[in-house]
Amino acid sequence: MRAKNIIAVFLTAILMSFSQPVFASIEKQRQDFLAAEKAIQSGLDEQARELLPGLKSYPLYPYLVYEDLKKNISIQNENRILTFLDKYSSTPLEQRLRQDWLSYLADNNQWTRLVRDYQPQTSQALQCSYARALIETKSKPQAWNATQELWLHGRSRPSACDPVFDAWKNEGKLTTDLTWQRIELSIDQGQHGLVRYLKRYLPPEDKPLLDLWLEVINKPQRTLEINWTAQNHPMAEKILSQGMGRLLREDTPEAMRQWQRLQAEQDLTAMNTDSISREIALYLSLRKHPEALEYFEQLPETMMTPRLKEWYVRSALFAQNWEQAMKAWEMLDESQKQSPRWTYWKGRILEEKGRIQEATASYLSIANRQNYFSMLAADRISQPFRLDYSAINAHGSEIIQLRSDPGIMRAIELFYLSRIIDARREWIFALRGKNSQQMKAAAIIAHDMGWQDRAIIAAANAGEFDDLTIRFPLSYSDYITRYSRLRNLEPSWVFALARQESMFMADVGSSAGALGVMQIMPATGRLISSKLGERFTSQYALLCPETSIRFGTYYLKMRKDELQNNPVLATAAYNAGAHRVKAWLPDNGTIAADIWVENIPFFETRDYIEKVFTYKHIYEERMGLEPERISAMMPDIQGKNIVSARFEE
Repeated sequence: MRAKNIIAVFLTAILMSFSQPVFASIEKQRQDFLAAEKAIQSGLDEQARELLPGLKSYPLYPYLVYEDLKKNISIQNENRILTFLDKYSSTPLEQRLRQDWLSYLADNNQWTRLVRDYQPQTSQALQCSYARALIETKSKPQAWNATQELWLHGRSRPSACDPVFDAWKNEGKLTTDLTWQRIELSIDQGQHGLVRYLKRYLPPEDKPLLDLWLEVINKPQRTLEINWTAQNHPMAEKILSQGMGRLLREDTPEAMRQWQRLQAEQDLTAMNTDSISREIALYLSLRKHPEALEYFEQLPETMMTPRLKEWYVRSALFAQNWEQAMKAWEMLDESQKQSPRWTYWKGRILEEKGRIQEATASYLSIANRQNYFSMLAADRISQPFRLDYSAINAHGSEIIQLRSDPGIMRAIELFYLSRIIDARREWIFALRGKNSQQMKAAAIIAHDMGWQDRAIIAAANAGEFDDLTIRFPLSYSDYITRYSRLRNLEPSWVFALARQESMFMADVGSSAGALGVMQIMPATGRLISSKLGERFTSQYALLCPETSIRFGTYYLKMRKDELQNNPVLATAAYNAGAHRVKAWLPDNGTIAADIWVENIPFFETRDYIEKVFTYKHIYEERMGLEPERISAMMPDIQGKNIVSARFEE
């Protein structure tokens, strides 16, 4: 628990700042703010002007000024705009108004002003407008540098870039090398239409090679028919590598044999083909082909990257070839060997080889750290796994000082107005450059507000990982407990999933389209609704915490029932999909769950399982339960032949 004097100072300050008259005043300001904002947006300027004087001390007053300026951007209001940009520099509002102002200047050909007021923007159109402004104001060396950066991109650029690229080309700045660089970037992005457009900028002698590249992309088998010794262009090496890569993804063992034939038939020593050999080794390992270990054996050590060394160990583990696993482990870099992951696997290999004392020493060296491999190690030597709890310690004065920061004050007000996206932006901007003590104060403030995701992140940024109360909150406890028990799932497991999926952010959406606390995909939401006999009205229903948790627990139970009743497989399926998990099962027999997890091809899914299982243990402690040994959650993984036989029975 935090020291009593810290709590006393903090609570006294809070009580003083929120005495009844002040609380009533802030409530009135909130209502007046909402009314003034609506008036400005509706063009009711007189009504807004009546409210503004009483809001100048209110933290969100700048938002009203911004709304007014945004509606009235013009050269006539230039001084007001520049004053606002200066006063609120390094805030979300400054960024938003600056973007609006720069767009206005570009639309009105105000190039000198645009150069003066420009700061780096994420908008590609504004980046191009800035390059054009440099051209128009005769700052051509800067303009050409900026244009080259814009050119080297794998996708089409907005129309604002066209006059910039035209001027750049007319100046003779577009070279064949730059054209090939953009073609390569575009091919990597799958933008084949753009590639065909860029062909016009190649010299006549290079165009057939680009045609050949597109042929290889559309029909990878062409890679094996080309006389590569006759290709003297530097890009030929890239085309060969990409063609072989596509063949490897289609049929790895066959592509390996075809590559060996090609090497025997053609003298490819003038080309650097190491990347192809590495890719063969990687795909043999990822896809668990029996040839993997033999191929790794004959690969020169100089060709082994850190990533490939790890997959060499994994292949040996999957084959349960402990001699080769030890040999592969010895090839790891020193920094890799010192990590909890590879320290655990050293112990595991030694244990299988009967070298029990050495194995125990490896396990003990990583015991009682807050990670998955320490838990596994403790289980191997039948040691209890306990986590040290240490509360974040921040002085009351630091908490009070941070709460008085204008950006933090705006974030807190926006949070209370349920404007969570704007609140997060203000919070993130306000904490930029803050030291660890200030981050500790931020973690305490956010936690006490119930703003758990900000508290978790602030604690991590402060380097404080042992305050389990802040880092692992029991958010939505009623929903998680109720629906976990309804589905016969352990609540600690569901807490761990929610913590990893969203940090309990109800409004969060992933780049893939998953939504809510349990990150449910809309298609999955429709499926679950159908199974529950409910109508799926909108994907935004998944942003409701109760709905998300209800659907998430249903989906987790469904996957657990489908996948050997195994929590490891169910957790993997929650992240990567059941179809992938089924494909990753061994063909025959059984395999230890820790080895199976280590051999999952996707880093994201491996990391996901490791974190969820660690968090589950922590949540058991948070809930006052006796933590379950990790081995109890990790039964052996059954192969496809066993699953198929049971299905047929």
